[in-house]
Amino acid sequence: MSPVNPVNSVDPSNPGNPVGPAHQVGSASPDGVTAPVSSSAPGTARPRVALSTVVLECSDADELAAFYVRLLGWEVERQEPDWVKLRAPGRGDGSGGTGIALQSDDTYVPPVWPGVPGAQQMMAHLDFEVADLAAATAYAVASGAALATHQAATDTRVLFDPAGHPFCLWTKEGTGTGSDADTNRETGR
Repeated sequence: MSPVNPVNSVDPSNPGNPVGPAHQVGSASPDGVTAPVSSSAPGTARPRVALSTVVLECSDADELAAFYVRLLGWEVERQEPDWVKLRAPGRGDGSGGTGIALQSDDTYVPPVWPGVPGAQQMMAHLDFEVADLAAATAYAVASGAALATHQAATDTRVLFDPAGHPFCLWTKEGTGTGSDADTNRETGR
């Protein structure tokens, strides 16, 4: 049986209405017209939906959790075999803030960054805003991160966590080094 990809599937309740990016609100339709973005599905009220956790796959959840505890000063909120959930201190009461969970996967393959055709691609990365880019970069490396060889911007540092996930440390416009205004336009920050 081949893996199911919901982005390229068909809505079983309406086979004439494929599900996927080309048919979602805010995306261009086949005739090139872009539908307006809506805060709820047509004819329905949007229920409460909140992003609670970003989950990173890795070969050893405990090892990667220890790295992020050192880097961020976060706390272990919940731990199970092959799964650890971290949360910023004081955020375990459901008051908000997105946590990070680490999930062990025996088939995990670290992504390659920058991307290379045919290699495992990065699906997402984490951005951490910092006040002092040089100090935060040095601290991240001392905590177990590796600095990426390729750096595309002067106000951002790309690093890899111990499982090989790229993440960025970045400063707000005007607080980094070099031409921040140009760099921020280049990176979208």
